[in-house]
Formats: sequence, structure tokens, C-alpha cells
Amino acid sequence: MRQRVLNFNLAFCLLLLSFQIYAQSKPLELYPSLEEFYLEIEQLAKDYPSMVKLEIIGQSVEQRPIYLLRITSSSKPAPKALITGGIHACEFIGARLAMQVAHLLVEQDNPEIIELISKIEIDIVPLLNPDGYYRVYAHNGRGGKIGTRKNANGVDLNRNFPVVPGAKSYHPLAGNRRPNSNYYMGKEELSEPETRAISQLVKKEKFFIAFNLHSVAGKFLYPYAYSKKPAPDIEFFKAVGEAFSQAQKNYLYKVEQSYNWYPTLGDMDDYLYLWFGIPSFTVEVGTVKSNLFDQGFKKIKLFWFANPKDKYEFWLENDSYALIFAIKKAEEISSGKPIASSQLGGKDE
Repeated sequence: MRQRVLNFNLAFCLLLLSFQIYAQSKPLELYPSLEEFYLEIEQLAKDYPSMVKLEIIGQSVEQRPIYLLRITSSSKPAPKALITGGIHACEFIGARLAMQVAHLLVEQDNPEIIELISKIEIDIVPLLNPDGYYRVYAHNGRGGKIGTRKNANGVDLNRNFPVVPGAKSYHPLAGNRRPNSNYYMGKEELSEPETRAISQLVKKEKFFIAFNLHSVAGKFLYPYAYSKKPAPDIEFFKAVGEAFSQAQKNYLYKVEQSYNWYPTLGDMDDYLYLWFGIPSFTVEVGTVKSNLFDQGFKKIKLFWFANPKDKYEFWLENDSYALIFAIKKAEEISSGKPIASSQLGGKDE
């Protein structure tokens, strides 16, 4: 009898171990590991050398590369658009959308896309927070002690950009200087290597538009985030938002000012727009309701609130062409030139 109990316990332990090994080998199903993600980025550049140039614009806290894909078929200097993904650790779907756009630009034979990339260059930073991505993947969708949003220093990168002088907000999500907060802004502006990489990039390049890919509110957001007052270029913002929404295949996002959702301080959109005159937008991919429906509304880990499971392809298809045609609309209106003047340029020098 004792031997049978021992055998049962051993079998149970082996079974449990096998489940643990499987979970560690492929914990998040549809989503690639960081190593797989990097290989995909590198392979795209190898497969399309005439259209894709791969650069490293910086390194993360833990010395991981921050990749930039420059995509164009023009042989001459061209107007530039910027797409960034993965600034928040657990928002994998935003990083995947950035890569989906990269694939579409070089692999599709859509005449409008072919014409667009013959006229402009689209620069894509698929994964701005590789340390956070690695941590969440390694913890099977959880963030460990640091949490699910932040970089390796525990900073919310989308609160670490310069703040408009005098701007204040007491909203709990706006950003603060408390290290234990999910919205910790860091000790000072641009304290993190990831945000400095973006800052150095936009100082060097003249982007006429930018998109930052997040999840999971089903929204297309435009500046300002720090203030409820309308921005000078609000009609341009609405036109680009309408182009994005009209091109969505399955589900139309609400187009609105960021502040109207909730105010933030030190976010990338306000920084690019106010300091460099770059119209910058946030795309919140998917919806919490849809992700909960994927899981049958049962209690699930935070990762599956932020990322789709059954509707993974649904949201990528919904938003990828919409992003491209929003860029197309912006190029048509602006002729590929910045439409705004820098209002606070030089404040972060």
C-alpha cells in the first residue's frame, strides 16, 4: 500500500512537472518569445533587403537592442512616418500589430500600399520595452515584482517623457513620482534608455506623423493628453482618425482626445507633438469586453485582459490596414511635411 502511494505521488509530481515544462516552453500560445520576436525582425530585413533596413536605435536597461525597421521602396530621401509598439510590458498585441504592418508593407501587392511606400518611408520600432516583454513572457503573462507595465527599472515609459511646464493632474492614472506605483514616472524626465532612444530618434529625423500602439480600449486617441483644451491641429487629427476608422474591417474605434479618456503627464504623444511638431496618435488595440468574451468571462490573468486570444487575427486584420491608410491620409493632407510647429522645442535639452 505504501509503495502504491509513493508511486502515485511520483507519477503526480512527474505529471505536474511536465505541465510546468510545457507552460515554460510556450506559456502564451499565440505570442512569440522575445528571441522569436527578434528573429522575426531580423529575418524580415534579410528577406527584403531592397526595402527594409534594420537599425539599432538604443539599448534597454538590461542591454537588449531596440530595433528600428526602415521600410521604403524609394531610392531618394522620403518623408517619414513613425510607428512604435510594446512600450508597456504586457501589451503584446500592440507590438504584434507593429510587425503585422511591417509584413503588409513588404509582402502585399496592394497597389495603394505599393504607391505609398514608393513615396514615403515608414519607420517601425516594434518593441520599445524588450525587458518588460521578456519579463512578462518568462512569468507566463505576469510581471513579477516589477509589474506588467513597466521597464526593468520599474518605470512606466509612457509617463517618462518631458511634462508640459506647469501641468498637473491628480488622476490616479496620470503619472506620479512614487516608485511603487504602476504609473511611476521615474526620478526625472527621460531617465530611461528606452525613452531616450525615441527622443534621440525624433531629434534626428523629421517625421510628419507618428502612431503609438497600445491595448486595450478600442480607441484612436489624439493630443492633448495633459489638458482638456483642444490642440491647434484638431481638424487634422480628426481627419486622420476618420480615415483610420473608415478603413477598419471589423470593429470601429472611438476617435477622441486623449484627455477625455483620462489625463496623462509625460506621455509620448504630447512630447512628440509639443516639442517637435509631430502629430502623434495612440491606437488602443482591441477591447476588454472582447478579450473577456474570448475567455468566457471567467477569472483570468491580467495578460488576457490586455491581449486577445481567440480573436488575435481579428484585431490584427482590423487595425493593420487602417494604420496604413491613416498614414496615407496624413501624407495626402500634409504632403509628407510636419503640419505643426514645435510649441515647446528645446525644453528637454
